Amino acid sequence: MKYKLHRKTARLKALLMTMIIALSVAVPQLNVQAALGIDVSRYQGVIDWNQVAASGVQFAMIRVGYRTQATGILNEDPFARYNLQEAQRVGLKVGAYFFSSAVNEAEAVEEALFTANIIDKYRITFPVAYDCEGFRNATHRQYALGKDIRTVLAVKFLDTIAARGYTPMFYASKNEMTDNKDWNMDILNRYKVWVSQYPAQPFPITPASSYTGVQAMWQYTCKATIPGIAGNVDMNVSYFNYDGIAEPKDPSGAPLVNAAVVQFQDVNEVVTPTTTVNLRTVPNTDSLDTVVVPINPGDMIFRTGIGNNGWSRVLLNNQVLYAYTAYLQKVL
Repeated sequence: MKYKLHRKTARLKALLMTMIIALSVAVPQLNVQAALGIDVSRYQGVIDWNQVAASGVQFAMIRVGYRTQATGILNEDPFARYNLQEAQRVGLKVGAYFFSSAVNEAEAVEEALFTANIIDKYRITFPVAYDCEGFRNATHRQYALGKDIRTVLAVKFLDTIAARGYTPMFYASKNEMTDNKDWNMDILNRYKVWVSQYPAQPFPITPASSYTGVQAMWQYTCKATIPGIAGNVDMNVSYFNYDGIAEPKDPSGAPLVNAAVVQFQDVNEVVTPTTTVNLRTVPNTDSLDTVVVPINPGDMIFRTGIGNNGWSRVLLNNQVLYAYTAYLQKVL
């Protein structure tokens, strides 16, 4: 078993090196170092960072937290501190991101300070990114906002992050940024830009993103397989790298944390979904076989617990099931 894992890791390292070489040929005008990395959140579960580092991955962008899209509740990613701790322990260069649904400047600042207050105790070398998605959904609290207001909110977050001494970076999909469709890129281009685009054949078969705007990082697939991570993970190529690893802003150090364990806060309340939601036998989406039944807006169900992993524990016909907390709202 160990020999097979070693061979698999060696093959992955060779592939990653091939990717770096391909990148230097495909984008010679950049004249900069490139690096390959992953971005992770609670959806990857407990990661074996020793295996990730041994695979040849060079950096990790770690989700620190999120604001729920429908209700605006601010949450720390339950795996954030563990991932920050372990990624830096194995020597990876670490960056961070926050998933925003801010609707005013005060909330954008709150999100940036929330992020900075957590990462200050860790070695953050790569940028800190603003990620805002899902605003075309009618249930999203940003649904009525236009691109100019959303851009102002992104700028507020990024400037606040910069004021804390971190390199700010803006994340969005190619389609949202092209021709300033959903974001005013004339303004946002002054920051590093992280573009998401998944071609049919990922990098290095597709050597570069087709986004024609300025870009510093490309998220080229959401289906990479990396040793140490169960299931798929996003893979990125950055068109920059750093010679060393930054020291924490707060040298007092972060308390050691164990692998994240799912904990539920007991509640007794009736909830209804804001969109169609699958009820599952387990609190994850690893398999369609765990889906029991979908529920729709207006359907009412009894919630017995809210987990620190973003899932709620519910009861249906005396069966314990699970659903995304972000898509459930309490019935008054």
